Amino acid sequence: MKRFLLLVLCLTVLGCGGKPKPDGMPNLSPCVVTVTSDGQPLQDAIVSFYTTDPKFRWVPGATTDAAGKAVMVTHGQYFGAVDGDYTITVQKTERESFDTQNPPQTIKVYTLIDPKFADATTSPLKIKVAGKTNETVDVGKQIKEVLRTESPM
Repeated sequence: MKRFLLLVLCLTVLGCGGKPKPDGMPNLSPCVVTVTSDGQPLQDAIVSFYTTDPKFRWVPGATTDAAGKAVMVTHGQYFGAVDGDYTITVQKTERESFDTQNPPQTIKVYTLIDPKFADATTSPLKIKVAGKTNETVDVGKQIKEVLRTESPM
């Protein structure tokens, strides 16, 4: 037990041995976005933040868990988001199933929420990250609408 506590203390003080933050990366604030669909948690949705600054390069994103929570991660490896104002995009898709032994030429990919939430120019979802931030957003009722067709292989 003492070794475990020592390990936890070392990891807390020294970090997890991951890559150091890139030069110029601002401080990141812990940020959790909970996504619901008609009031219920939305699992396996992709959440991204976008800013209007074309030179901004510290884009956070995450995938929701079973409780609809997305713990935002910048550049896929640094927990948190840079303080500021963002538009939130949310995507949830599903691919048509098929027999891998006899695949069709194309399969359908469905969006399971209104497509407006997947585009930063049309998403009505906004967030202001300022220090530790927790926000809940709702994307309305789930749908099942063909988004595109693609080759299964």
